[in-house]
Amino acid sequence: MRILVILASYNGAKYIKEQIDSILNQKGAEVHIVVFDDVSKDGTLAIVNSFKDDKRIQLIVNNRPTGSAANNFFGAIKFLDDDFISQYDFVSFADQDDIWLPNKLLAATEKLTEENSSLYFSNLILWNEKTNKKSIINKSYPQKKYDYLFEGGSAGCTYVFTSDFCIKLKNTLEVTDYENWKFFSHDWFVYFFARANNYQISIDNNAFILYRIHDSNVHGQLNSNSFFALTERLKMVHQGWYIENIKGFVELLPKVSKERYIYELYSKNVLTRFFILLRYNFSLMRSSKKFIQFFMVSILPVKLKK
Repeated sequence: MRILVILASYNGAKYIKEQIDSILNQKGAEVHIVVFDDVSKDGTLAIVNSFKDDKRIQLIVNNRPTGSAANNFFGAIKFLDDDFISQYDFVSFADQDDIWLPNKLLAATEKLTEENSSLYFSNLILWNEKTNKKSIINKSYPQKKYDYLFEGGSAGCTYVFTSDFCIKLKNTLEVTDYENWKFFSHDWFVYFFARANNYQISIDNNAFILYRIHDSNVHGQLNSNSFFALTERLKMVHQGWYIENIKGFVELLPKVSKERYIYELYSKNVLTRFFILLRYNFSLMRSSKKFIQFFMVSILPVKLKK
């Protein structure tokens, strides 16, 4: 299996060599890494260039900073030519500061092939660098009918997808203004795109990534069960996390559909939002526990900035 790994980097000198080594050491996969650097100011470029004699690695430095890992990943997909993508069987995202277990890609591609799926994701191993404590982040809950309207599948670093899926995703990205999309999440967007277009999805209850939590990894810390993570998530919801994302996602839906109806009523006011929560309840989230949390935060006031 030939697999293209898109690695988004920015000031990752402390961790990126360890991550690249873990990707190159994948079993049962012919790997090609393309590092898209977002104009790093530390020693990241020097470290990546130390692999210059390895034909499995290519470095591309963005002309200007994209401003986020999400923009960097999607900018990478748009940059790559369709013919280049088609050379590979599968495509995968990689964060700069994780460590992949040796059978990550093999497990993903075997499951995609066996289940004739287009997108794969899995659980993760949350690794707190300070305490060296490891725990499982469960993302393998079964799909619900409307879950993709309000949540992503898993962390994008677990995603592996077919090259054909990647090219279709690229076509959508080229007509989507995600750079001006507040609270934009590439993890959620990929899952939404897959579900909205009826792609088969494989969900793995195993975990093959050491998902490192450290001081400069704010997004990663939101996946922990800390007080900081809870307060930050509540703050984002209060600032319009769901409402702002709905503004973008609704444009990807048919003009007349049950999904649009759900979005429109959820966004209208607290009463219509309450109705949607009661009417569709557990079909809106894959995890029952997460739905209860979603219910509680959804009835809180939302303060949108004009």
